[in-house]
Amino acid sequence: MTPPPPDSPDDIDARLARVEAALDAPKSDAGPQDTGLQDALSRLLRLLPLVAAANAVLAVPALIISLGVAYFAFVQAEATDKMQVASVWPRVTYVTSNQDADGTRRITLSLINKGVGPALIRGMELRYRGKAYTGFRELLDACCAQPGGTSAIGIGSINGEVLRPGEEMMFALLEPEGTSAETYERFDTERRELEIGVCYCSVFDDCWVDDWRRPEPRPVAQCPADWVQYSGFPQEDPVFPEGDRPRR
Repeated sequence: MTPPPPDSPDDIDARLARVEAALDAPKSDAGPQDTGLQDALSRLLRLLPLVAAANAVLAVPALIISLGVAYFAFVQAEATDKMQVASVWPRVTYVTSNQDADGTRRITLSLINKGVGPALIRGMELRYRGKAYTGFRELLDACCAQPGGTSAIGIGSINGEVLRPGEEMMFALLEPEGTSAETYERFDTERRELEIGVCYCSVFDDCWVDDWRRPEPRPVAQCPADWVQYSGFPQEDPVFPEGDRPRR
């Protein structure tokens, strides 16, 4: 068998030219499968911005709903807390009278809880014409007692006491029997000049101050530390002195 004649240099150059032409051929010369894949990728790339926009549109309502749920939970928790506070809210105020419910003459100074929850009395200040007094006898001597006169007083401790809803607690009392008429009548007039401040707290340790300077109680973080605390009892005599025990 006769072997084929060797390629000439021209034949080799022609083959190289055909290979280079094939490599440099435009994409339009690609096969049907390659063309379909390229079209699919091109469509996908065109759709990506639309997909991203759709995701963003869907995410906005979800974010709004999440924020709404969080706000509702916060409001509900705050409302629950306020309801708990309101359910045990005390309201302590000062009251004075010159006769009992049955009409008996007797001057009393008292605190009453008009709220719906118990009140812990944490402090009280009693002032008369700008001066604070720690005891009832001291006050009575300063405002009303006559030299050589007598007085039948009653004193009640108030600091640290708990007032139930609707409860009234007396902290000072003056009986007409055993008290000089001038002293009794003068105190009946001057008791209207007393300035009473009271600090009290609820079972949740929320505290308020009610005093003569404000029409409504004022919430406070803690009771005033600069008050001259009224104890009712003179320092040297914590019980009724002889002859001054109230008569009933």
